[in-house]
Amino acid sequence: MSLEQMDKQKRKKVLIINDPLQYGGSDLVAVRLQQHLDPDKFECVYCLRHDEIGPMESQVAQSGVRILHQPDTACSYIKSYFFYKRLLKKEPFDIVHCHLLFYSGIALFAAKRCGVEKRVAHAHFSQPMRKIRNPVIRFVKSLYHVVMRGFVSFVSTDIIGCSQAAGEYLAGRRGFRRKGTVLNNGIVTKQYYLNETVRQNVRASLGLNHKIVLGHCGQLHDVKNQMFLLDVFHSFHRRYENSALILVGDGQDRQQLERRIEQLQLSKCAHILGFRNDVPQLLMAMDCFVFPSIHEGFPLTLVEAQAAQLPCVVSDTITPTVKLTEALQFASIEAQPEEWVKKIETALRIDRHTISRDRVVEDFDIARVCKKLEQIYLRK
Repeated sequence: MSLEQMDKQKRKKVLIINDPLQYGGSDLVAVRLQQHLDPDKFECVYCLRHDEIGPMESQVAQSGVRILHQPDTACSYIKSYFFYKRLLKKEPFDIVHCHLLFYSGIALFAAKRCGVEKRVAHAHFSQPMRKIRNPVIRFVKSLYHVVMRGFVSFVSTDIIGCSQAAGEYLAGRRGFRRKGTVLNNGIVTKQYYLNETVRQNVRASLGLNHKIVLGHCGQLHDVKNQMFLLDVFHSFHRRYENSALILVGDGQDRQQLERRIEQLQLSKCAHILGFRNDVPQLLMAMDCFVFPSIHEGFPLTLVEAQAAQLPCVVSDTITPTVKLTEALQFASIEAQPEEWVKKIETALRIDRHTISRDRVVEDFDIARVCKKLEQIYLRK
């Protein structure tokens, strides 16, 4: 047996189950964790739900990581169970790490039946993505959540939450207390250190010289409350005509948001940039980060914004533990846009260079976060 074959035998084989890899959010968390695991200890393979090719997939594949797809025709709960069971029988894995919230229960049940020793469910959200108005559907959905919390807790060996609330949303309070670990959303902190040359170059490339730039990163989805953000910017722009808004991200609400930008006559100063792979540089170009989400788990984008020494104004529905610097302020999503404008004005008076990144580096640097994940993978 060659040395290379012996090394492969020593490594733990990890199956990462996820949706198509988009830039940002939980997909970016999953990819960063995989990329910073010790390659001498772990060999990773992705299994992505659906046939869709996400924008990050080619980047991951180029790094030499193997990617499998669960076809659209095999994505019902019953078909999913048999799909994962066939996969795990054909190719043994030591660890299955699933990022699909309650759907994780199906994949991890198959893993349990196939004798996989380490089965990890990873929670990235603390509430449902959409509010359900129909009381019957809401009751059925609530019942489903109760059943699946117990099921996920039963089939998992470990439950990871990006926050305590996210872990309890996935596995229930008792389940998370028994099997849970809070694992911070890690970033490569050195990439976000404020660089004035980069800042000025990005602003020039976007035509934002001499502008007050408000920014936002996130999937274009109603839970992110970007319609309200446009109302806030509309009020702000009436006071400061030399202002601009950049929205980094894409999603199902894009056309609706573009129509709203036209209605508010903001087309020359509010820009949707789509998915980008230069988020650290874009954060440097901003003057204030505005994040009015209706709810979140522990948003990665707020870790990134604070790592870039960017003053932030965020909704008070987000966990208070997201405050990593003194330059983050909370505002009520029940408040009028003018109240948010006042908070933004306060934020703009802060000198970014005085904002300390110490806590971000200490608690959220990806190298430290991955060491903790490796301990979870290896513990009995």
